[in-house]
Amino acid sequence: MSDKISLFMEPNFKDAILFDLDGTLWDATSNICESWNKVTINNHLKYRFTLNDIKSHMGLTPIETVKIAFNDVDIDTGLNYFKMCVNQEIIDLNNKPGKMYQDEIEVLNLLKSKYPLFIVSNSDKGYIESYLNSLKMHEYFIDHICAGDTSLEKWKNILYIKNKYQIDNIIYVGDTLKDYLESSKAKVNFIHASYGFGKINEDVYKINSLKELVPLVDKIFKNN
Repeated sequence: MSDKISLFMEPNFKDAILFDLDGTLWDATSNICESWNKVTINNHLKYRFTLNDIKSHMGLTPIETVKIAFNDVDIDTGLNYFKMCVNQEIIDLNNKPGKMYQDEIEVLNLLKSKYPLFIVSNSDKGYIESYLNSLKMHEYFIDHICAGDTSLEKWKNILYIKNKYQIDNIIYVGDTLKDYLESSKAKVNFIHASYGFGKINEDVYKINSLKELVPLVDKIFKNN
């Protein structure tokens, strides 16, 4: 991490971009669906998940996911099932990664030449690492944090990164209404990745593809 920070001279950034992961930087829903069903079948659990089930979990914290996926058992049992599924998905994703979105490498290269980049996700521990490791994406991001690391809501994790790196202006890029609401709580700029899993009816900045991100980010930071 110190080598990456040295590229920016010191951890005191004027502008920075924070990314959500699922539906923003990759789509791993099909892989996750296979992993979760593998766990439930091998452990003789009654649950079976569809692709739409998995998509409905995207962007939620572990506890929020458990309340939907395993809503007929107590929270501790549900969390145990969830942990089994997550452990399997991380193993599988490291061998068979999710799909990056079109032009992702080109866009991230352009952005990282101007701004420090971070990932803030509501995922469990190890999930962001599966993206970074399986697709060899470490070079693009200064740092990352998730709900599984801190047990904090996303807006608090956004502020954690803001305070840790002394960032003046942040743009958070995410695909769901929850991402927008959490960004609003943190009082940071938000861009809706409308190609992802969520719809937002609010009047917000929006991109239909990652290629549109670079000029929009430049425009927002210029106006701050």
